[in-house]
Amino acid sequence: MFQTNVAQEGRQNNHCSNVTGDETVDLTGGRLQGRCVTEDGSFNGFSKVHTGPADAKGGGGTSRLAQQNVAQRGRQNNDCASRNTFSLSSSGDKIQSNCADEDTSVSDHTYSEGRGASAEGRSGGNFDQQNVAQAGRQNNICDSPNYVFPDLTGSRFDTDCTNKDASVSRHTSDKSGGAQARGAQAGSAEVQDIAQEGRQNNFCANPNSTDASPVSDSRTDVDCANKDASLSEHTRHKGGGAQAKGGALAQEQQNIAQEGRQNNTCANPNISTLDLSGARTDTDCVNKDVSRTKHSVVKGGPARAEGGSGDDVFQQNIAQEGRQNNACDNANDADITATGGRTKNRCVTVDGSKNRHTVETNRGAEAVGGSSVADLSQQNIAQSGRQNNACANHNGLDADVTGARQDTACVTVDRSVNAGTKKSGGGASVEGGSSVADLFQQNIAQEGRQNNACGNTNNLTLTGDGGSTQNQCVAVDRSVNIGTQED
Repeated sequence: MFQTNVAQEGRQNNHCSNVTGDETVDLTGGRLQGRCVTEDGSFNGFSKVHTGPADAKGGGGTSRLAQQNVAQRGRQNNDCASRNTFSLSSSGDKIQSNCADEDTSVSDHTYSEGRGASAEGRSGGNFDQQNVAQAGRQNNICDSPNYVFPDLTGSRFDTDCTNKDASVSRHTSDKSGGAQARGAQAGSAEVQDIAQEGRQNNFCANPNSTDASPVSDSRTDVDCANKDASLSEHTRHKGGGAQAKGGALAQEQQNIAQEGRQNNTCANPNISTLDLSGARTDTDCVNKDVSRTKHSVVKGGPARAEGGSGDDVFQQNIAQEGRQNNACDNANDADITATGGRTKNRCVTVDGSKNRHTVETNRGAEAVGGSSVADLSQQNIAQSGRQNNACANHNGLDADVTGARQDTACVTVDRSVNAGTKKSGGGASVEGGSSVADLFQQNIAQEGRQNNACGNTNNLTLTGDGGSTQNQCVAVDRSVNIGTQED
């Protein structure tokens, strides 16, 4: 049994460069670097703060069990370059990870409660787990692979997760108590269960049960970014959502639930094989808002992703609920061989908000995976918000590419102004089906103002030699809406 159980409760929490499991690291002229940064710059006024539990529980095992259970409850939370059951053989390579938060808060006569974040691992034999729950204002989970064995020569891996807010806030009241991630009970499984509840959430470059061997003379860049530049005025915020739960007797699972204003799930392969030589892959998820807001009330709510149980199951279940949601380049059960080619994926949402007397209520987004006794491969994505991108998420892809180029972009732009606005919402639900044998599925539900589902292949075999494939979804609105109400 190998275990790391970390619970952090405070204003700024970093869990950075921690390796768990029967790992080996063999470096020859290589460089392995991890970094977590938080900055706040607070002044707060006559404030009252009452926080509550951050709870992380490890489970027992009958034979071999490797676990990481991390619960963070604070204003800024980073879980960065924390690897579970990870073996690295590297020669002349550079692996770099960054997690960053910035806020530059002022606040005024603020009140804040809390009591959120819980991560619980469960028992089993021959089991690898990562269960992370984060509840706060800015949350990053970045370059924390589970059950991954890379063999690298002369290659470079760059990963960034970034949040920026530049908050001021005034007479604010804030209450949050959400984010819960629970592991599954199984005989043989690799599981990642992630729940994030906050204003800005990034889940970026966290492969689960992925074989990156061999990779030579290649470069992989991954970025997740949020920017908000908030001011807010007499605001009140509730929250309390986001739950991800793994299923029992389940093999190879990723269950991600995010509830916040800006959510990115980016470049997280599940049970995939990568064989790269002289290739380059770029992935971007970007949110930008440039908010102001004024006499605002925002009430969030659940985003729920639940994995199903069975034998021979590969799953990705992603639920996002917020104002801007990106699910980008998340491969499930993919076998990719690339020689001298380039793959570029990008999800972007821009809003340019101002808003005035706003009320916003949203309690939507649910993705539930189905069960199987044999051969089920699934991707279930539910998004609920104002701008939603589901982009370049391959399910059951077999690709052999030589000297080829593939570009995928999802873009939505809005340039909102809004005035006496009121918004409700609460939709978007996806449920995967069950199978006795051989079922491949992709189920995507989007509810919002602008929605893109782009370049998502299901059970595709692709052979390319010197060719080019391009997918694009673009939606532009340039909104101004006065005296608006949405349901």
